[in-house]
Amino acid sequence: MKTKALFILLLLILGATLALAQAAPDPIRIAVGARPLGMGKAFVGLADDLGSVYLNPAGIANPERWQVTSMSGKLLEEFNYLSLSGLYPTQYGNLGIAYIGSSITGALPTTIESGSDPSDPIYTVDLSQDPMSYYNNLLLLSYGTKLDRILDLSFLKPIGDRLPGLREVNFGANLKLFSVNLTGDHITQGNASGTELDIGLQGKPMKWLSLGGAIQNALPFAMGGKLHYDTGWDESYPAVLKLGTALDLIDPENGLRAIGDHKLKVLADMDYEIMRGDKVPPLFHLGLEWRPLSLIAIRAGIDQEMVGPKETTNNFTSGVGVYYGDFRFDYAYHQFTGAPGVDNHFFSLSYGITPPKVIKDKLVSEPDRVITTDTTIKVKGIAVDRNIVSVKINGIGVKLSPRGDFTADVSLRIGKNAILVEGLDNDGKLVDSDKLRILRLITYPDVNKGYWANEQIGYIGTLGIIKGYPDGAFKPDGDITRAELATLLIRTKMGGDENVPDAQSTVFRDVPLTHWAAKYVNLAAVDSIVKGYPDGSFKPSNNITRAEGLTMIARFGGVKEYQYANQFVDVTATHWAATTISGAYVEGMLVYFKDKPFEPNRKLTRAEAVEMLYRSRPIKAMIADLLNFEKGY
Repeated sequence: MKTKALFILLLLILGATLALAQAAPDPIRIAVGARPLGMGKAFVGLADDLGSVYLNPAGIANPERWQVTSMSGKLLEEFNYLSLSGLYPTQYGNLGIAYIGSSITGALPTTIESGSDPSDPIYTVDLSQDPMSYYNNLLLLSYGTKLDRILDLSFLKPIGDRLPGLREVNFGANLKLFSVNLTGDHITQGNASGTELDIGLQGKPMKWLSLGGAIQNALPFAMGGKLHYDTGWDESYPAVLKLGTALDLIDPENGLRAIGDHKLKVLADMDYEIMRGDKVPPLFHLGLEWRPLSLIAIRAGIDQEMVGPKETTNNFTSGVGVYYGDFRFDYAYHQFTGAPGVDNHFFSLSYGITPPKVIKDKLVSEPDRVITTDTTIKVKGIAVDRNIVSVKINGIGVKLSPRGDFTADVSLRIGKNAILVEGLDNDGKLVDSDKLRILRLITYPDVNKGYWANEQIGYIGTLGIIKGYPDGAFKPDGDITRAELATLLIRTKMGGDENVPDAQSTVFRDVPLTHWAAKYVNLAAVDSIVKGYPDGSFKPSNNITRAEGLTMIARFGGVKEYQYANQFVDVTATHWAATTISGAYVEGMLVYFKDKPFEPNRKLTRAEAVEMLYRSRPIKAMIADLLNFEKGY
């Protein structure tokens, strides 16, 4: 009785289901690429590069530029593997093509030595027979796109508004064309051909989570989903449901945690044979990918495989990826517990794995629309378009590394800042550009971050409504005079000193035309912001009280007076400012003073004046304009 021991061992590992009749081996089981192999073939949820064509075709919708990948290796030191794949984006979706060639040649037939123990047979080479060769080739034609391009997903809008990732679901499919040839040892009509279909979905419901699902070999037997030999013998390809998830556990931008520039992905997949799930247990794949540096990735995984009709084994895998510009080199080691002592090494080379964005700017805090109190901000990026040979930031050239990386510290002025990043070619022509918008708030040495009015002082100071002293201090607990408050209110209302007309006549007997604040106080009187005292005086140099300051600010803000409702225990309904205090309370201007005595005759501090102004309607509008990143940059 003749046997082909090596073939049986190899095909069992490849097919993992040949112990059952009419099951054809799919070479995709190994030729998935060195990156997925190093992660235990856990890739269905991640599916972020061209390797997706072998495990979840929906993932080929993700790349935004053309890619090519190759893989080579030997299985059990005898079975040769080679795969080539490519992807090209179009306006209608991404098109892919892949080829897998697997073969073993020159295998010598064997016979069982006469008289050997049947339970432990001895095999000897039969030189009378021709050497055997086996070829299993596969051509894949792939397509991937956003699902909403081919289906109306408007019904997902309510959910999509809460989980925007649901609107970015990918769909993909592979048309698989098989060609098998078996020769030698009197084998005749060993040629076979077949077709199959893979379909998949993949998406990111949350920025740190990717989910995927695919059905490999989804074409029914009756519709041509089979391998047909010249002898008339047919074999089916088991339909396998593949589900996977990828978690960005550590990532500076999208991860659950951030630890420097480290990136750590945790992957888990499950394979389930749809038609024979009651006979064949599900298989699990676990993987990790850690990128401590942008240039390198370290991988490990567990690839679970069948070793019998119902028995499984866990194969350890590991690998490394090296990134350089547009290239990535991947190495994977895959253990096969059924063949101890045999090393299995696989290698892949990929091109086009870098995202297509010409200049990618990554700031220390956020890429754009940053609010900061720092005097400088770090701009980091990479020019990946090979036409870019120089980069300028706000017109000043910055140094590029051999890989196109650049870093620069950019000074910020108080208020709105626009940072223009430009990538130029050899002729100095613009290739691409990006604009960053940064708002810098003013700080004062005597107002620390823990001070109760720190935020309010930052915004009011940035707007220039209340200015600091020549030595840079703000003196938040210092007093403010009646003339000073009238001046800053009029300066704010008129949009600057230059818009305030000179005083033409005396309004208050103690504010002559020669007084430094005459034009401000007079205009404040005309606008009914101030009214003075019954004796016709204004007392410009007096430190203003809380009641007086609130009254001026309330008139400036157009606050309505309300019947006093005893909001403060130390203010009676007969107090001259009671209705104004009540109106300001209703307007939300007295948050800081709530649930404690108002002390209307206490001197108003600069910080308290800022707090009242901060909550007035005119200043709220000015702050909203300051925070509008679509205006003024």
